[in-house]
Amino acid sequence: MTTTPATSATPATPAPSVADDIARTTRHLRLTALGGFAVLLALFAFTVVLVLGDAIDGDGAAGAFTDAALWTFRVAAVSGLVALAVPRNLMATTPRRAFVIAQYALGITGVVLQLMD
Repeated sequence: MTTTPATSATPATPAPSVADDIARTTRHLRLTALGGFAVLLALFAFTVVLVLGDAIDGDGAAGAFTDAALWTFRVAAVSGLVALAVPRNLMATTPRRAFVIAQYALGITGVVLQLMD
């Protein structure tokens, strides 16, 4: 009497590789950076409304905080562009995540700086 080893009816699914996980994370970070541009646009529009309101209600002159606020939006846009455009083989996941966080943080900082003016 011969016995044959039992085989499972379902084939084993291969485990996801580390490269697939990194590619998926990079894709999510790039989409988050792309969405950050829409958030930056909304925050910038709100800041412009604050600047115009300050010009009408205040002394009519922009202060140093207004200049700093507008510069933070420029730096935030560059940060988002770096996170979005740099190829995966030239930038690891951690710096890309830091650029995306900086993009959002600088956008919020721009509004806060304008509110301080």
